[in-house]
Amino acid sequence: SSVQVAIRVRPFLSAEAGNARCVEIVHHNGIRIGGEQGAQFTFDFCIGGNSTAKANNNSNTQHYVYQTCVEPMTMSCLAGYNATIFAYGQTGSGKTHTVLGGSTHDTEGILPRALRDLFARLEQARDKSNGTHNNCSSNDSADNEEKGEEKMETNENANSNFQFEVRLQFLELYGEEVRDLLSSSMTKLSIRDYGNGGEPEVVGASEVVVSSPEEALLLLERGSFRRVTGATAMNSASSRSHAIISMLIEQQCSTSSNNENEEEEEVEIKRSKFHFVDLAGSERQKRTGATGDRLKEGIDINKGLLALGNVISALGDPKKSQPGKKTFVPYRDSKLTRLLKGSLGGNHKTLMIACISPSASNMDESLCCLRYANRAKNIQNNAVINVDAGSRKLAELRAQVQLLAKECLRVRKIAGEEEVDEKDGVLTLHVLTSLAKGEDVDVQKLQPTTTTTATKNLSSITGTSTSSSASSPRVNDNRTMSLEHNAEFFRMRDASRHLEDKVQSLAQ
Repeated sequence: SSVQVAIRVRPFLSAEAGNARCVEIVHHNGIRIGGEQGAQFTFDFCIGGNSTAKANNNSNTQHYVYQTCVEPMTMSCLAGYNATIFAYGQTGSGKTHTVLGGSTHDTEGILPRALRDLFARLEQARDKSNGTHNNCSSNDSADNEEKGEEKMETNENANSNFQFEVRLQFLELYGEEVRDLLSSSMTKLSIRDYGNGGEPEVVGASEVVVSSPEEALLLLERGSFRRVTGATAMNSASSRSHAIISMLIEQQCSTSSNNENEEEEEVEIKRSKFHFVDLAGSERQKRTGATGDRLKEGIDINKGLLALGNVISALGDPKKSQPGKKTFVPYRDSKLTRLLKGSLGGNHKTLMIACISPSASNMDESLCCLRYANRAKNIQNNAVINVDAGSRKLAELRAQVQLLAKECLRVRKIAGEEEVDEKDGVLTLHVLTSLAKGEDVDVQKLQPTTTTTATKNLSSITGTSTSSSASSPRVNDNRTMSLEHNAEFFRMRDASRHLEDKVQSLAQ
């Protein structure tokens, strides 16, 4: 998936009163800078006040920004994808206001809104799992919506249980120092790289478990007091560091069923990350009037943003990404780019919000920001749902069974119903239709001999009985599947083989 880019034009400040407007939003995803003959760009979203177009008065509110750009990212994160949102722009362009916002409900930024939405949906899913059947299957096929066929009642005794945990992390990059804003010690932290495509992690950073959005916002408020800010000629409360706020979400859904006095449990674990990156603004010394420490901070900020720009150019420049040729991406030039490795070109769905000023006095900075964002939209990420190894294998087997069932139905239709003998078979038209819809079928009742053999094989491998299973602990991708996943694996494999034999016999 491509990196999405949203442009947000902030309103005029009081100090800019009387300045001419240099930015014009020509349509919902197009923007022009420098007048009628100026440069024009196209992005996924363009948000902001417009003096010439008849724009909605609510088109630049915090709620509109969240609903239009950020809410789909929140939904993706709940589905198991990693997500990143980072705000970029010159100093004083409204990045921190966009991410964190003000103290009132109408002015709060996308992060508080995402927290409230996230917890509301997670709690709703937990409440919904009580008293429902098989509510959290990892294979929600669109074919389940087909009507006209009798629904097979096979999971009457299935019960689902949904639990979640949200952990919060708040890091600051001041110069080339990584600091933990949720810890009072403020010690310097190091970054550890993991091979095989793993994302770099900060060693020793705090991960605080939060149970409500209010608790998370209180921690963020305390951490914000420790963040380095300072006054310049362009911004009285300029951020002098980059901030990365991460929500680490773990969802565990277990489905238990009783089949012929045997209790079975299937556990699916999803782990996703939601990063909010508030980048310090790029600045020019002759305009900020910075001296001493403020000048040094500005140099460090620009160095980090330059390294980020080089990474974006390497990933998004079509001239550098030639087919069959591996492009070198300078992630290690800065700690900022090392921490954003997964967000740019990795396993994340990423949204960049570029904040610009409408004032003609800032036209050069706004034009550079738009060019910067224009390169970022060409970056291709490879986002996948992050589930444990057992759940991933079961999803693949279910998809295979569903595909084979559809193929079997297709062959039966070609052969004609009069040529099909169902007297000695278990895969009747009723069963195949249910499998093709993605519904669960009790394989033990369909294939008692095969299932018994599979159970014996499982017992010989694990050395334990399969009559019951406990809740699965945290499972990593490189670990073996849990006991209940093994049992389900054997059953799904046997059903898949039976379907393959059925398809071949019908084809003959």
